[in-house]
Amino acid sequence: MESKITEVYPKAPGDARTADCEQVSHMLDLMIDGEASPEEQKFFNHHIEDCVSCFENHQKQKLLKGLITGHLKRVIVPHSLVQSIKARIQETL
Repeated sequence: MESKITEVYPKAPGDARTADCEQVSHMLDLMIDGEASPEEQKFFNHHIEDCVSCFENHQKQKLLKGLITGHLKRVIVPHSLVQSIKARIQETL
């Protein structure tokens, strides 16, 4: 007996799907950093339930952030260094 692979996820019309995927792509960092609004979270989560590509991108981004965060050490720098950096930034603006 031959098995057939069927797509489980329904496809949205091409333009709407592309626009939603682009919006979700721009929201990845907000979601991973916990900075997205409740409305953004709802839209994002609803979209990745139906879009395998965006879901996979989200999972990869979360994994990458976890790996980077796990290998960084927090270093306390002198307050004078912080002030010096801020002053130089202000000079360039």
